[in-house]
Amino acid sequence: MIKQWAEYVRTHDDSEWSRQQNRLIDSQLQSANEMAAAGDIDPVRFAAARDRLRDR
Repeated sequence: MIKQWAEYVRTHDDSEWSRQQNRLIDSQLQSANEMAAAGDIDPVRFAAARDRLRDR
């Protein structure tokens, strides 16, 4: 995966991959904030939810 990412970064414009990374990070922060606001901060429940998403 690291080699693929390095190749992508070399072959695409900085602003393109930077924008994509910002979208990813922003969505992760939004999810974390929504979970915290809903009181879903139990690591065991978080892991169970993560595993359910992986199984889809």
